[in-house]
Formats: sequence, structure tokens, C-alpha cells
Amino acid sequence: MTHQSDPRVVAVISAFHPPQDLPERVKNLNKQVIHTVVVDDGSDIQRTDGVLKNLEDLGCTVVRMPENVGIAAALNAGIDQALRVWSPDFLVTLDQDSALDDGYIATALDTYTEAQARGVEVGLISAQSHNGLDVPLLSRRARFPEAFDPLQSGAVIPVSTFKKVGMLDERLFIDCVDSEFNLRVRSHGLATLIGKGCNMTHALGQAQPMMLFGWHVTVLGIKRHVHSHAPFRVYYMTRNSIYLWRQYGARFPVWLVRRLRFQIESDVFRMLYGANRRGQYRAFVRGCLDGWLGRLGKIDPSFQLRIRA
Repeated sequence: MTHQSDPRVVAVISAFHPPQDLPERVKNLNKQVIHTVVVDDGSDIQRTDGVLKNLEDLGCTVVRMPENVGIAAALNAGIDQALRVWSPDFLVTLDQDSALDDGYIATALDTYTEAQARGVEVGLISAQSHNGLDVPLLSRRARFPEAFDPLQSGAVIPVSTFKKVGMLDERLFIDCVDSEFNLRVRSHGLATLIGKGCNMTHALGQAQPMMLFGWHVTVLGIKRHVHSHAPFRVYYMTRNSIYLWRQYGARFPVWLVRRLRFQIESDVFRMLYGANRRGQYRAFVRGCLDGWLGRLGKIDPSFQLRIRA
């Protein structure tokens, strides 16, 4: 817990069918913040009521959304609650499967203070490493390095940033929410720094063997895997990536080209080697169309059903 004179930091966690071990992670997190707000994004109450009650027993504020509204809207609801009740100086946003190392918040605030003293306008501070592996940087030669595309999970954000650039874009629903916010922060002349020494443990997506005609693809002696996503996630990733291009392509072309390379690699591998390739392809095509036409919001439920099988 912080001292009275320290910056007031409140954590906001978006949860959907939260895991049983979330209260244990929050118990450790509470040592670094003055309060934690957990937003349940429309989970099945019978499956999650016990976990949510355990979080309330720890002193957390639990906000229950009546339906699944997406990570941006869920986090915004938690941020609004934190601002109204706790008047923090900083907010740290987190996924339900993320855990901050001891001292993460204090280290991030040290980076913020040092950068501000050097005349850097800081929009947010994110992890230097995930699971012990350094994140990609915009430039390694900068005195205060910026993450290439920092996750919203683990981002320590001054309240002044939200006042200057606005809240998370709820129209994206999920996927690219953090990327859009990062670009908007940079559009306002603010830096997205890494906190020197900040490490976050984060669950990795499910990986499947990359198979070709029954052969596990091997490159330089290493068996390759592809991270698997449900087709509805492919839809959101594709649609929202195209939206980013349309909104920010003129201002950040190099950044978007670099990100596009990673996106294309993932898309090609998924459609060649992933599960439910037909659904993946249909989701990709529909995502391209809706992204180009600016159709945002939650996926059409009937289309989601058609691409599931």
C-alpha cells in the first residue's frame, strides 16, 4: 500500500468468466495500489458469483455489467467508478490473467517522474518485459524508450491522459483497443514509455502445431506453432486493424506497416494451419469489408454463429 504522500493509484481489471485464482493475484496487487475495481463483463453469474464474492471480501469494488459489452466499455466503466469514488492520480488497467511483479507500480512511477523532470510529456508507462522477455520498442536509442505497441494490461496511466485524449474506444469492442489508444496518445504528443525494470506475467494464447499434410512444420530444427483464435476474434482483429489504417495511416505509416507485417504473418498461418480454416477465412473477409466501410461495434450474432462451426 502506498503512503499518504505517494501518488494515488487505483487498479481496474476487466473480467469475463474470471478464473478461480484471480482473488489471489488481486490480493498481491492490493499491496501496490490504494484500491482495485473489478468489472465483470456479463459473465454467467452461476459460474462466477463465488469468485466475485471473494473479490468483494478482499475489499474490491465489483462492477457487474448486465451483458457482455467488450473490454473497452468494461474498462471505461471501471475507470469512471475509480475516478468518482477514489480520485486517483494514476490508473493501472489489467486483464484477469495478468500479474505485476512486486514493485512494478513504484518502478513505473519512478520512470514517470524521471521522464517528466527531463521534459518528456508522458501519456502512459507500460511493462518493459512480459514473462521475462523484453517487449518490442519504437527505438532502442531513446533515453526513455517507448514500447512499440504496449498492451493495455499493465499500463500505468495518469488521469491527466484520459482528460486530454479521452477514454478507450468502445466501438472496437475487443482487439486493437490498446493499439488505438496508444496512437491517440501519441497523436496528442504524449509518450508511451516502458517502466525500466517492470515485468508483467501474462498468460499466452493457445498455440497449435503448424501442420502441413500431416507433417509438423519444422524450420531450422524448431517445430513451429500457430496461436489459435476463434473466428469471431479474427473478425475483430481484422476489422479493427483496417480501422486503424484508415484513422492513423497518414500520421503513423511506418508504425502501421511494421504492425501489418506481424498481422499478415498471423493471418496467413492461421488460415493455412489453424483450426476451422473456413470460419477463419470468412471472418477475415467480413472483417476486411466492415473495417473498410467503418462498421464497428459488436459482431453480428447471426454471423458469429455461422463462422463458429
